[in-house]
Parts: sequence; C-alpha cells; structure tokens
Amino acid sequence: MSTYTLEGLADFILQLYDQQNEDQLWEIWLNKQIEDDFPAFKKKHYRKIKNNKMQKLSEEEEKQIIESNMRYIKPIKKGGET
Repeated sequence: MSTYTLEGLADFILQLYDQQNEDQLWEIWLNKQIEDDFPAFKKKHYRKIKNNKMQKLSEEEEKQIIESNMRYIKPIKKGGET
C-alpha cells in the first residue's frame, strides 16, 4: 500500500467497486431467467447503476466535503508518530 499515491489508491478502490458490481450482476444473471446474454444484460443494468451513483457536485459542495474529511487526516511526523 505504501507505493500507492492517494490518486492511485482511489482508482484502485473504484476498480474494486466496479468489479463488485459486475460480480453482483453476474450472480443475478446466472440465477434469474433472463433472455439477454450477459454482455447485453450488463450494459443495460450497469448504465443504470452508474447514472444513479454519479452526480455532479458544485465547487462549493466539493469544498465542504474536502473540509469535513480533512478533520480526519493528521500529518505523520518522521518515524510514524502523529
């Protein structure tokens, strides 16, 4: 983990989240009687998931989120002490 940048870590977490969504869709497709093949089913339902989860934030909302989360981030001194 120490080799990840903060941006790289965020990308990794998003990839895990996407994989989890795909795995859930795969399980649904396997266990339900669906006429579409998996790629068509995935495309149809994954678009719905993405559209529901992603919403555009205003700059003010972004600043508020960053400020509220910065309360939990403490700088680490040399040697790992806070």
